[in-house]
Amino acid sequence: MKIYVLSFLLFFSFNSSFSQLHVKTYYENAKDKTVFYADNNENCVVSIKIKLQLENLHSSTGVEKIFVLPANAKQIELTTLTKIDKNKKYKVSGSTWYNYGNHFQKKYDTEFAYSLPYLKGESYCLYQGYNGSFSHQNKKQLDFTMPIGTKIVAARKGVVIKVVDKFNRHCGTEDCEKFNNLIYIFHEDGTIAEYVHIKRQGAKVRVGEQVKRGQIIAESGNVGWSTGPHLHFSVFLQRLGGTREYVKTKFELAGGLQPGYLVEKEKYTKDYN
Repeated sequence: MKIYVLSFLLFFSFNSSFSQLHVKTYYENAKDKTVFYADNNENCVVSIKIKLQLENLHSSTGVEKIFVLPANAKQIELTTLTKIDKNKKYKVSGSTWYNYGNHFQKKYDTEFAYSLPYLKGESYCLYQGYNGSFSHQNKKQLDFTMPIGTKIVAARKGVVIKVVDKFNRHCGTEDCEKFNNLIYIFHEDGTIAEYVHIKRQGAKVRVGEQVKRGQIIAESGNVGWSTGPHLHFSVFLQRLGGTREYVKTKFELAGGLQPGYLVEKEKYTKDYN
């Protein structure tokens, strides 16, 4: 918790579902008022929730509100506090929560044809499909079985917003989820793709990099919550509070077939770049 002293006592605590999210909140004093701002230093939109407890103060935006901050935006005004009765004591305390993405977003490109996330000429089995029987019950997530070191490519163009490739531990229980190596890519329609279980030091891109569809981004591994070498792939909309809305994605198929959803236990060959 951070404590500031203004013309009144101010307490703020900060929470995030993503560690080290590059969002800064701060204030400026003006005559008879205090204005609160946020800087979003991430390469994608970020949602931030402000909840205030006020005594003898008025907030221009209310005591609880969610804001959506544009990517790489500075000095976004969140609220202005003004004293109600200048002859009485006044103070404020509050908390902020923030996540990648637009908390309010509902629409996205449902017809977009994703690229299979590996190189042309290669074939891999979809070990688990949507609502998979092993660990994907009621989840729109995909697992491709592939050897450690397989080149992973971006299934869709976007900007890299998170890279973790420092871990080398794995196990078959949820306890190892914290060791997942992964890459997040933010797409132009507001969705986020995750590529999980990449090998230690296997990332080939960095945060802030614009990647093209089909570009090599990592090498696959067997790291984190994993019972064997594979790539976990999913696309989601992020909500405040740490929840996600996972979405089904169509893929470009071999032989010029119409894009479609992948089927569990089927093997898919990629014949395009």
